[in-house]
Amino acid sequence: MAAAMNTRFLATLCAVAEAGSLAAAARRLGLAHATVAEQVAALERELGAPLLTRRGRSLVLTEAGQAILEPAAEILARVEALRARVQLGELRGQLRVGSISTALISLMPPALRRMAERHPRMEIKVLPGTSALLYRMLEAGELDCALIVEPHFSLPKSLDWHPVRREPMTLIAPAGMPGTTAAELLAAAPLIRMDRAAWSGRLVNRALRDLELPVRELFELDAQEAIVILVAQGLGVSLLPDWGIKPPAGQPIRRIAVGDGAYDRVVGLVLARGLREKLARSLASALEEAVGGLPAAAAQAPMGA
Repeated sequence: MAAAMNTRFLATLCAVAEAGSLAAAARRLGLAHATVAEQVAALERELGAPLLTRRGRSLVLTEAGQAILEPAAEILARVEALRARVQLGELRGQLRVGSISTALISLMPPALRRMAERHPRMEIKVLPGTSALLYRMLEAGELDCALIVEPHFSLPKSLDWHPVRREPMTLIAPAGMPGTTAAELLAAAPLIRMDRAAWSGRLVNRALRDLELPVRELFELDAQEAIVILVAQGLGVSLLPDWGIKPPAGQPIRRIAVGDGAYDRVVGLVLARGLREKLARSLASALEEAVGGLPAAAAQAPMGA
């Protein structure tokens, strides 16, 4: 029986136990719902005991399932260690990465190119989302690492933080709008505001409050790329971290640095310690190199002319 047992089935059982449902485990593993059910059923047949039972809307481990959960995790850890021993420096395996949208279009492409060149046997799956959503997915074990805004709270010991880039808080405005300071531009046009509840929006809130800048709000949304388009169309001004903002073709905008670095947004990689930590740290290194190859934001510079 031991020789026939498939370690992937053990991994599936662990995923179901953590996720609480076959559907959630299937999403986490990238498998079909039916495949997850079949693998658990096959494991139950091999062990001769039911491993899962339904409690309300969730699946929970039976007494037999609880008994094998810790040994199963140890077996999977040993299998992963064996793979690492035979790789001889070559990284392989799947890495599940989350990324905020602005980093996805600026930092991730050059970093992924480096990863493909150096570690062709790695499989990287990238999921977009907000910092808050990606952090929750990381905590739930649905991601191995996430490129997000620096959390405004302390991280648990199971997670590690790698800062990658500082992005200056910047006021952006249509190119032809009169005014030389952030206060003058905000007084002259309505504010297209970053969502107050978003992690980046918290920095914007603090800058507006501390600097006592005048505000006449027009829109509020958690979509920084869309905000840039609205500003370029002349609908207002906005205060955003400069991730390498590029306006639409033919619609130049201005930008003015605000706060002398006090409200910079720090974007970095939060990674989970454990089986895929080495893969995640290799991505962290690639991201740091990618930042070194990107042009720095130029305060006061017109863009897109």
